[in-house]
Amino acid sequence: MLQVKFPPQHAPLEAETYYAPKKPTVDSGATQLAGSSLGATQLVTPKEMPKENNVRLVFEDQPYFLEEGQNIIGRKGNTSKATVQIATDDRYMSRQHCSITITTLPDGTKKAVLSNYQNKNLTTIDGQEIETGDAIRLVNGNRITMGHTTVIFKM
Repeated sequence: MLQVKFPPQHAPLEAETYYAPKKPTVDSGATQLAGSSLGATQLVTPKEMPKENNVRLVFEDQPYFLEEGQNIIGRKGNTSKATVQIATDDRYMSRQHCSITITTLPDGTKKAVLSNYQNKNLTTIDGQEIETGDAIRLVNGNRITMGHTTVIFKM
């Protein structure tokens, strides 16, 4: 059992992590928090938990985790079809701005490749403009700018 400590104004919580079996039966692998001050059990969804591969984009200290395969990155909005939606009001960032494909190499390391998606707005990596059709391999710490929004790639 993992003991989680909070500042004195909050009651401590105890947490146990349950991993979902290959064929889910009851839950989707959420973390169950018990002993809250409200006396109710809280579930933390897998989207809020750190991912195993830990590949992410960081915008304003908020991590946006990337999954294995193709991730469409875009501005958050009601009509956005991006799989990773960045919470920004930047109208120069398209709702489907670029694509980052994550693959696992035979040695277990991750490879990330960025390409423009279906956008008409500027994308740069560390200040270098990305043209339509380019496929750029990302490295830890790259600064990706979509419109006027800059995110940091972490691996």
